[in-house]
Amino acid sequence: TMNFPPPSCENNADSWGPLETDLPAQYLALPYAPFSPSDRLGKSADFTQSASWQQKKSHKTQGVNEDFMYKVEENADFKLVDTKKDGGGGQKWKRKTFQPRRNNQHQRSRFGGNKVDPNAEPAKKEYRNQPQRNKWAKAREKGWQRGRNNRWNNRVDRQASVRIEQDWEMKEEFDLAQLIKLKANVPVATDLTWAGHLDPYNETYDKLSTKNARPLRRMEDRGFYTVTTMEDPIIENYAVNKAGNVFATDGIISHLMACTRSVYPWDVVVQKLPDGTLFFDKRDSSQFDMLTVSETSNDPPKVDEDDPDSINTPEKLSLEATMINQNFSQQCLQTKGRTEMEHPNPFFDEEEEEGMKPASVAYRYRKFTMGPDTDIVVRCELHGVAQKKNSTEKQYLTCFALNEWDGKEAGGIEWRAKIDTQKGAVLATELKNNSAKLARWSARSILADADIMKIGFVSRTDKKSPNSHEVLGTSQFKPKDFAVQINMNVQNMWGIIKMLVELMRKQDDGKYVILRDPNKPLVRIYKVPMSFNEDSESESEEESSEEEDNEEE
Repeated sequence: TMNFPPPSCENNADSWGPLETDLPAQYLALPYAPFSPSDRLGKSADFTQSASWQQKKSHKTQGVNEDFMYKVEENADFKLVDTKKDGGGGQKWKRKTFQPRRNNQHQRSRFGGNKVDPNAEPAKKEYRNQPQRNKWAKAREKGWQRGRNNRWNNRVDRQASVRIEQDWEMKEEFDLAQLIKLKANVPVATDLTWAGHLDPYNETYDKLSTKNARPLRRMEDRGFYTVTTMEDPIIENYAVNKAGNVFATDGIISHLMACTRSVYPWDVVVQKLPDGTLFFDKRDSSQFDMLTVSETSNDPPKVDEDDPDSINTPEKLSLEATMINQNFSQQCLQTKGRTEMEHPNPFFDEEEEEGMKPASVAYRYRKFTMGPDTDIVVRCELHGVAQKKNSTEKQYLTCFALNEWDGKEAGGIEWRAKIDTQKGAVLATELKNNSAKLARWSARSILADADIMKIGFVSRTDKKSPNSHEVLGTSQFKPKDFAVQINMNVQNMWGIIKMLVELMRKQDDGKYVILRDPNKPLVRIYKVPMSFNEDSESESEEESSEEEDNEEE
């Protein structure tokens, strides 16, 4: 057996490593130089760098031991031999810069003209259009500054659509760019039932122009409903009868289909029951159904700190766009020739909404079979019906509206000057500034199996007033053709839905939130308490009960 005497080791209670009094004698005279792991190999002892480089970088070498520095001693007697060939013995002409003012003064004094006093102050240049010149000079300066700092000036730190609590548990995280590569077969769709009614489309709106624009009316006597998935009585009936195992609305499904183009934060609530049934829903207090304005623009609208009451803030523009879209979807329809569906509007209560009438909307409940184990029941919406030319066949349509709030700030195209002759240029600009919104509209029209998608162009009568608008024109598209035009793949749309459904099925029973990061193209899935999204309902019920008690007293 060999005897191995263990070395002595002292405890260092103040820091890592050996004590200063316990260093080996052979290491006491060695120099030490700090070296960062991020530096390139060989930089700590690089003898190829010149002395001038070391002088320029001397501020970065503070604290480095001089024993590791490569010192260059220059020889003052050394001279570099010039090997450049001479260009010839001819006279070399020195190029003079063109100075028109000095030459003109010289010519005038030479030929007896106005002599220039050398002691006089130089005359200031006068322009005929001095105010206009200052205007363009300021615009050029502003544009240069915008181009120089465009990346940082347009940066906006947004807040999440819902506050993340400490008891939330993150389950998944993935990049939005990963969803672009997903693909799935288009599922087979089956109609389950119809509810509501549809009014015929007014074809005179196809002939509108800037010369005969129509004012946009407020449909204050119409009821618009954005009922959640869990509160839909028809969906509840289908869930009880096991007509499907995934339930959602077209607004939620289309939002997820077009989520790769989103910029603003959003969230979707998913509840998984013990039997594996999934409900894709939204929060009651969310702004999920509000339309965005210039979401994908290079310079999206933002809150001005100098003018917080501006009418062009993102929140106010969203409210204005939602109101315009609802009013246009009803104004472009006729009041005669209504088509009644199998069931009446399930959300209209005549007793509670006295003096109101439901908007022209047909709720089309459809089942999409994506496989032997996946049946998605979706509540889709249609807005009107049109008569096919030279035929008695009816075509279902969806109606949406794009709105112009300020042409200079929204892309530089004035609708009233371009829409009659260059409607394609106007639409191209909107495809750039509102790519996410148009993708959602296209997805909703495809889900509802609409034959026509009508898009109206609505502009402010006065740029400083968000309350008065005019309809300048309309465009008509087939939903699937329009999806191809905006580079939207239908297989990719369903691939995103299939991935999310399979991902949620792997989770335990409970409630989850699919949340888009407000500042990064990331999506996270959190598991939340079962009481999430129920506090607002209980608070509203308590407030209503308190109001009833006060009225009785």
